[in-house]
Amino acid sequence: QLALLKRHPELMPGAVEEFLRYDSSVQLTGRVALEDIDDVGGRPVPRGESVLCLLGSANRDERAFPDPDVFDIERTSEHQVAFGRGIHFCLGAALARMEARIALNALLDKVPDWDVDLESARRLRSGPIRGYTSLPITWATG
Repeated sequence: QLALLKRHPELMPGAVEEFLRYDSSVQLTGRVALEDIDDVGGRPVPRGESVLCLLGSANRDERAFPDPDVFDIERTSEHQVAFGRGIHFCLGAALARMEARIALNALLDKVPDWDVDLESARRLRSGPIRGYTSLPITWATG
């Protein structure tokens, strides 16, 4: 996928959407029903009941994303919910997407031959938030 992105930098916007879908930084969030809801997953939700929304799971839903466990920068991921949805949509989503495109394009421009050292990578230990405390990369010098 990295080689494809290097050959086709015009795929960067879609690649950012796929990064967000594949490994959402926010995995879950809670909500409280403001009114009775007849059906959520085959079950009624009474007013005042708490609901746990699994955003990471929704982004791997095979009904919305064929082969959801495959990372594919050519996928159309317009329905991913990494930034939420509706009135709970993240106000900073456009800025975060722009920053990701700029940073990744700069990295590909300045250090075209790099690789992530997954053996040394360290994940953040948090329930609702995914990320890394350390994500080393290696690159060729010359």
